Amino acid sequence: MKKLLLYLSIVSILFSSPINVIAENVKTVENTNLNTNQNTNQNTKEIDPNTIRNKDFLVPTKEGVQKANQYEADKIKKLEEVPLEGLTKSYLLGDYKSGEILEGYNLDEVRAMASTSKLVSIFVVLDKVSDGSISLKDEVEIDHEVASLTGSTFKLKEGDKVSVEKLIEASMVVSGNDAITALAKYIAGSTDAFVKMMNDKCEELGLKNSLMVNPTGLTDYEITDYNKMTTREMFKLATELLKQHPEILHYTTIEKLEEPERNFIEYSTNPVLGIVPEVDGLKTGYTNAAGRCVILTGLEKGVENKSKDMRLICITTGSNSDFERFVACKRLITRGFEDYGYNAVGDTEKEVRTIEVLNAQDEGIPVYQKEVGYILSKSSTKLKEIVSIDEDLKAPLEAGTSVGKISFYKDDDLVYKSDLIVKDKVYEKGFFNKFKKVFEEIFVNIEKAA
Repeated sequence: MKKLLLYLSIVSILFSSPINVIAENVKTVENTNLNTNQNTNQNTKEIDPNTIRNKDFLVPTKEGVQKANQYEADKIKKLEEVPLEGLTKSYLLGDYKSGEILEGYNLDEVRAMASTSKLVSIFVVLDKVSDGSISLKDEVEIDHEVASLTGSTFKLKEGDKVSVEKLIEASMVVSGNDAITALAKYIAGSTDAFVKMMNDKCEELGLKNSLMVNPTGLTDYEITDYNKMTTREMFKLATELLKQHPEILHYTTIEKLEEPERNFIEYSTNPVLGIVPEVDGLKTGYTNAAGRCVILTGLEKGVENKSKDMRLICITTGSNSDFERFVACKRLITRGFEDYGYNAVGDTEKEVRTIEVLNAQDEGIPVYQKEVGYILSKSSTKLKEIVSIDEDLKAPLEAGTSVGKISFYKDDDLVYKSDLIVKDKVYEKGFFNKFKKVFEEIFVNIEKAA
């Protein structure tokens, strides 16, 4: 009996162990295949086309300017069909140099400005830098009030020490409410005192409909009011800021602020900076009261003998979304650069006409426009030319002598006038030339008689 039990135990060991091992191995292989199948499914899963940035035009994103994805492309395509009046509450396209408003809609309705009013704040700051009251290198210590501000911020912390110049950058590039408030308190001692300086600046500029209630542009819910002025006045504000402080463009052309030591990186709020090549400023804004708004500026370089430099200012207000603001301001300023320019009037190399000069050695003396003028106009504008030649012109005439005028008219308005000159010296007839002419006339008469 004992021998039988021993025999059965040996058989059990021999046959059970391999089965268990095989079973474990099979289970392992199954699990491995399952994981492989899961990975395969994950790797072959279709990618949402809305996340692929492969379109042939650029858009602003939280990570800077990038190619558009399908969702953005579809959204923008639909908005491109909407007129500007449907995308904005007001808009303006104006020429910086002349102050002429080229296109506009709803220009005299008082509008909430949101952070575009930081242009008033920065105007005051740059005035103080210019008169020596403060220096760009001054360090400003951040207090609790400033560090507690919300909305768009430079993420400053209480106790931080930041230069005036860095605070200007943060105010303009990322619309830092904390940065501009820190500057306000540093300059005036309190935000209330600084707001008075802002309103004084607006009064100085003749912005009669303006009201400033804080340095940031945020709605003040305690008094239920906000920074505001008309779109026409925003144009004047931007024009004067650029004239008096052209250095503002040094800050508004910065595409991103990055400070790795405190893990900060944010891109310019300007929706077309880096997309429309000419654009180099200025400021965006958004609150519920203002909607999405922007004050843009850009410079188109002139072409020798064809055009002069032209700086445009473009304003849109009250858009309902970032998409609408982007489409509206891009369309308006791009159209401005395409349609308008400081275009050349006339051509100093092109012969205007020939004239006869009494007692001149030659007949048919060519005359030319002395100087080219440049006028702000649409490229398609046709001008009427009127030429007047002086009477009693008599040889000799020195090169460069004025012999008349050429006038250019748009409709019935004179837009430019220039002297007409002879480019080469006009010689007086000599005895030989007179003798030669007599014989030429004799031969001509003989040929006619024959």
